[in-house]
Amino acid sequence: MGKKNLIVAVLMLFVIGIFAAGCAGKDTKTAEVAKKTEKPKEIHVAYQNSSIIILLAKAKGLYEEEFAKDGVDIKYDLYLSGPPMIEAFAGGRADFAHTGDMPPVSARAAGVDIKVISRAGYTPAGNALLIRPDSPVKSVTDLKGKKIAVQVGSSAHHFLILLLQKNGLSANDVNIVNLPASDHQAALETKNVDAIATWEPWSSVLENAKAGKILEDSSSGVKRYIGVFLARNDFAKQYPDYTERILKANEKAAAFMKTNPDEALELIAKESKLPVSAIARIVKTSDWDSKIIPEDIAALQQVKDFLKETKVLKKDFDINELFDDRYYKKLKQ
Repeated sequence: MGKKNLIVAVLMLFVIGIFAAGCAGKDTKTAEVAKKTEKPKEIHVAYQNSSIIILLAKAKGLYEEEFAKDGVDIKYDLYLSGPPMIEAFAGGRADFAHTGDMPPVSARAAGVDIKVISRAGYTPAGNALLIRPDSPVKSVTDLKGKKIAVQVGSSAHHFLILLLQKNGLSANDVNIVNLPASDHQAALETKNVDAIATWEPWSSVLENAKAGKILEDSSSGVKRYIGVFLARNDFAKQYPDYTERILKANEKAAAFMKTNPDEALELIAKESKLPVSAIARIVKTSDWDSKIIPEDIAALQQVKDFLKETKVLKKDFDINELFDDRYYKKLKQ
């Protein structure tokens, strides 16, 4: 090959290289744009009658408003407690949910890939142990040998065990009956059980119906009662923008509750199909700041320690693995 032809060939290779690099850069940018515009067809939100933020957001259509221009449908699924919500996460039937503290710890240990992405309320007296108004029981120690109903695997279950221990008893000293919160009133009224351990708003429901009275609650410091907002990790990683925007809608609900408490109460009561009197205590006594703080992480560590001690924990893990506040932090930037 002559010198002139060699120079031409080198120049052609240089031009081709620049063109290829330009195409590669264009392809990369196209892929990034495609990923950014990727969206889910629908978002599944799991909730229960204690999911105050979700109930208010649902009543005001805040999720629908946030995703209206995207054409993303919001699907709501009502559950009686946290454990069946975890089953929904495991089966890919839930993308977001509000639960107590025990279900996510049990789920993580069982290999269900979920993350706590924000707090969903801190209620000092959120867990309670109730007896019948005419019960002869005067203290927790009087319940030795008695039947106590509780939703096994719930935060109330953990609260009950800690309360028994505080009073020198153990789970072996009482007869624990696994019963969903919706059945507690009937169980007390028919005297099938001597006491029930539950969470708000169910303790208020029982008090308002004069079916039960609080013997002890978590405000004594035996347990920190917090709600947590969970995300299915696969969904959150695939759709980080949508995950952040779900939290944005939650923040709007919390802000509305602070500035319009009476209207919020009416909306929540209507959505939950519970009377305002049953919702009032949890709404008025809870801290609705959704930022995760060290005390919250410590509370779930306490749950994990309990499950480990009782040999319920299927696999140990670092509690910090359960938390992911990147979406909340980005929202607050």
